[in-house]
Amino acid sequence: MEINVKPHGFVTKSFHWLTAGLLAYGYATGLEDVSELADPAMFQFEITFALILGAAFSARLAWTKGIAGSTRLPQSAPGWEHWASRSVHLALYSCVFAIVLSGLAIALGYAVPILSGLFLTAMIGLHEVVLSLTLILFAAHIGGALWHKFIRRDGVLESMTGRLPV
Repeated sequence: MEINVKPHGFVTKSFHWLTAGLLAYGYATGLEDVSELADPAMFQFEITFALILGAAFSARLAWTKGIAGSTRLPQSAPGWEHWASRSVHLALYSCVFAIVLSGLAIALGYAVPILSGLFLTAMIGLHEVVLSLTLILFAAHIGGALWHKFIRRDGVLESMTGRLPV
């Protein structure tokens, strides 16, 4: 079944791929150890990156919820697909904001000696859990896109990528 779905616009696609790229960059270049924050340049970079990531996701969320619409699922898609799509997207946004906030809290805990004990340890633990959960959600998101490409053949993937060969 091939249903032509209205493609997302340039701004929506740009936000999607920009934020995906920022997250990929963050995973690829993330700190191995919090002690790396002792380097003032690294400390400043990590804070700046977190703020840019948070701002990009905030703008993306505002754009998709307020202007462009967030889904291209056909109305005829089963209810479970609508539920899964909303759930994974909401969880991804929640996790990214938790990554940003816990990352900033780690920087605060590192910079303020009184917070260097239990607070810092808790924030590092939260950050690591949310990073892992986000990878699982990425896999679910990509799996859903591939489901729509190869099983449903409804054009949902192509609404974000343009036409791709089967």
